[in-house]
Amino acid sequence: MNFNKVFTIISIFIMTLPCNAQLTINIRYSGANGAAKKYVKEMEQSGIAARIRAVEGCLRYDYFFPADDPEGLLLVDEWADQAALDRYHASPMMKEAAALREKYKLGGRQIRMFNPLAQNPQTEKTAQIMDNALSPRRQGLAVIAALEAKGDQETLKKAVAEALDNGLTVSEAKEALSQLYAYTGFPRSLNALGTLQHVLAARQASGIQDDPGKEADPLPADYDALEQGTAVQTQLSGQPFNYSFVPATDYYLKAHLFGDIFARNNLSFSDREIVTVSAISALPGCEPQLIAHVSGARNMGVTDSELRALPELLEEKVGLAEAERLRGALKTVLGDNHTSVQTVDFSVWPKGLPNTAYAQYFTGNSYLAQMEGGLANVTFEPGCRNNWHVHHKQVQVLICVAGRGWYQEWGKPAVQLVPGTVIEIPEGAKHWHGAAADSWMQHLTYHKDVQEGASNEWLEPVSDQQYHQVISDPRQRM
Repeated sequence: MNFNKVFTIISIFIMTLPCNAQLTINIRYSGANGAAKKYVKEMEQSGIAARIRAVEGCLRYDYFFPADDPEGLLLVDEWADQAALDRYHASPMMKEAAALREKYKLGGRQIRMFNPLAQNPQTEKTAQIMDNALSPRRQGLAVIAALEAKGDQETLKKAVAEALDNGLTVSEAKEALSQLYAYTGFPRSLNALGTLQHVLAARQASGIQDDPGKEADPLPADYDALEQGTAVQTQLSGQPFNYSFVPATDYYLKAHLFGDIFARNNLSFSDREIVTVSAISALPGCEPQLIAHVSGARNMGVTDSELRALPELLEEKVGLAEAERLRGALKTVLGDNHTSVQTVDFSVWPKGLPNTAYAQYFTGNSYLAQMEGGLANVTFEPGCRNNWHVHHKQVQVLICVAGRGWYQEWGKPAVQLVPGTVIEIPEGAKHWHGAAADSWMQHLTYHKDVQEGASNEWLEPVSDQQYHQVISDPRQRM
């Protein structure tokens, strides 16, 4: 393969990455008549590979031979940061390795780069886009509304403090949490108001003076709640709405919710719909109401950009399931391109931290949480799977605890992983495991029957073709 072409391809991958990010590059080559093995042998015997490994910041430089391609070669090299990779690119070894590949006529088949920092869902660029679409004040309204509906008081404490710091007034916070009794019930509303009260008292005791804000203006003596509420409901729905099936509920909606509550002018109509949409996103099984309020929010002045910024905010501050519900509603109302995925509740089994130590052996993002008793909880995002690998002198046990995924041994049909599935992986068996394409997956793992000299041997990635063959027809054999 032409050296300049390889360098150009890699440069395209890396020029947008942070200069202090750890980088892992996977390059897959193929040859003929044993050329790949001859190339590796000469790289090692000539000392070129050793000199590359000695470059400051080189964390690994290793070769693997894929079992599905007798003439293939996988190079995995890892660098501490961009500067380390640049040092290698400027070294004579880069050209020496390229010349040797030319000698053995190795062709490039696939180049992948992994940047662990990219696993952080709240990147600087994403944060900037969200801030431009949704003001910090409205972000605060959305987050405390969703957490009120979720009933997560501990996280709500932090969110309330952050919202107050970002310009939300005390009056607005009270109003938002009070309004929500009509959507989430008095118990959750009162719990959240109690949390707000405690946060305000603690801040005052520490010397923080929060902006009390403007209270709602008194309603005029001749105010007609039913008439006003009917008009507001019509504006939100885009047409007259009468719930004749239950006339009493129709009256409550018009006179009380859209009349008495929406008439209080310390929150605008669009503010109230930001609050409502965010709260309903946190209520499982209320998708029809969520879709209706996404549509209604647009009629009340909430922009499409603001609506599209909400799922990212909810995923970061509230939860993945809440964000997914809203993304589904936006797909219905706005026609956004989104494939629904099954989520998991990270409050049951922790998501943990990005699995950077083993990231080079995974396609997609995974997360690791160390548990007591030698257990580890591994979380896979949809479509994520680890490479083919072998456990020598030990048996690995997998216990699926959330979501859906797959386990497969070489030469055998795949086995679906669902909560409660237990897999004992025989010593020496080549296998992989990972999430379904449309679901997150979590499994616990530990090793047993561990003998002296036990080790893991990581092999080639599960190709997209292999993976999609399994998920489309698990009866297919390798």
